[in-house]
Amino acid sequence: MLIRYVIGRPTAPLEPKTLKRGGVSRDLRRDTTLELYLRACKAEEVEPKPDYVEHLRIRDAKTWAFALDMWCTQEQEAAALYDASQVQAMIAKAPALPPKNGWHCERCRWRSRCDSDPMIQHLSDWPDVIDARAPTQLAIKYGRTRKVINRDRRGFVLSPSEMRSFLQCPRLWYIEHDRRKMIQRHGPAALPMLRGTLTHEAIRLMTDTPGLNMAKEVELMVQEMAVAGRIDAEAQAELSQPAQIQAIADRATEMHAMAMRGVAEVVEHEQRRIMRMPGSKKWVHGIPDAVVRMDDGRLAVIEYKTTSTFKDLSAVADRYRTNPAPHLYAALVMHGQLTF
Repeated sequence: MLIRYVIGRPTAPLEPKTLKRGGVSRDLRRDTTLELYLRACKAEEVEPKPDYVEHLRIRDAKTWAFALDMWCTQEQEAAALYDASQVQAMIAKAPALPPKNGWHCERCRWRSRCDSDPMIQHLSDWPDVIDARAPTQLAIKYGRTRKVINRDRRGFVLSPSEMRSFLQCPRLWYIEHDRRKMIQRHGPAALPMLRGTLTHEAIRLMTDTPGLNMAKEVELMVQEMAVAGRIDAEAQAELSQPAQIQAIADRATEMHAMAMRGVAEVVEHEQRRIMRMPGSKKWVHGIPDAVVRMDDGRLAVIEYKTTSTFKDLSAVADRYRTNPAPHLYAALVMHGQLTF
């Protein structure tokens, strides 16, 4: 099955600097675009420099949005399911307080909090820690009726994100998936996640209702988040900047266009799927961003990702080649069923 990763960076590009003596700066490190450079040259009435135009053309191709197609073979699908089954067994056998992977701490968002309370005795008192959303009920068709999958048993039902957390650090899994806690970000620290959320929601709107004014829709989404108390005043002020709204709208539009190349129809969009693990009574579930049918009739899985820090998206995409999540999604599409 084809897996298509589409990665975008929904940050606002910087305007090129204009020089005091006239002309436009050609700083190779400037986080700008070819479009903005050509516009600045026109405003300053100077000719664009061909070498800098070529530099920005190459940079634009991998800095703002990038698509990577790869294949999920039957062997990769089987391997992902095998790994998932082993993680389920490890979770089921884990002690009440699973051990910490100290080698992952330097990359962990919980590092300072976990270090100050190493036996997790006061988790509810940790600063800026709140309850995460309760697990979604998983109901499946069962003959002429419906059956609700029991999620109380550790390891009985597994998602790709839960699998990733446990393999990174069993203690991380315990905090986020067993105790259902999350860190509440404020101000600038919340912006990367919020930009990603808005970009994904804009793509969803484009898929469901083509032809919308996406900049206006993004602006309305920011306002709705503020009214609902999901963002603070500082984050709202940053996200409401016209350049930032336009950047999110542009990136979502570009990512959606990349995803739809060679696509005949969208079969599913953000629909949860579940399947029984081969040779087991346990389950695996997940939500592919989109399942599409290509022009040649084959099914494909589309995965959207955003980043605010990395500027070479081709290198980011390459890191996803060994990610088991889309291989599990492929298995869910081929062998699973929708939940309701």
